[in-house]
Amino acid sequence: MRIHYLLFAFLLVLLTYLPAFSQLINSPVTCMRHLGSCQRSCYGGFRPVGHCGHPKIRCCHRE
Repeated sequence: MRIHYLLFAFLLVLLTYLPAFSQLINSPVTCMRHLGSCQRSCYGGFRPVGHCGHPKIRCCHRE
């Protein structure tokens, strides 16, 4: 019976962080909320985390 509690606790911790990664960044407003900036290419310590409404303009976030 204890293994059920352990399994439940493990699944709860595992699934807690998944919804944060499923949110899409697809507008400039959403990009700015996630402390990003809209640029054509991400460089100099920035990494792409989504798009800013156009496929060629990326939402870049500092690593």
